[in-house]
Amino acid sequence: MSVKYSTFVQNKRSSTMDFKFTSKKSGTTEIGASVSLSGEAKVLWLGKIKTEVTASVKKSWTSELGVEAYGKVKAHKTVYGDYGIKKEKVYGYIARANSNCTISNKKYMDVWAPYREGWVISG
Repeated sequence: MSVKYSTFVQNKRSSTMDFKFTSKKSGTTEIGASVSLSGEAKVLWLGKIKTEVTASVKKSWTSELGVEAYGKVKAHKTVYGDYGIKKEKVYGYIARANSNCTISNKKYMDVWAPYREGWVISG
């Protein structure tokens, strides 16, 4: 989880009390990169031509202000809250696309992509 805001409530009283956490910060989490692929292709009437493709493969997530979490904290206990963006592990590859429509030079990789935002409450 990419934590954007952390807080807690500590109850020093002898009875249960209510609490409410509200996110106070926003931010953007981004995953990805620019990929550049180059190659050479033979064209019958032009001879050889060089090709280069640049692509940007990115996913981003911006957290919002004002997301609330609430509940009760028991006497003499502490409740912690972390607000942020959870990430999931994504498995894939980048590769070279050849002029004969085949794929070569596969490079497999794992990346962490943002997929869900909210509070994690513990205590």
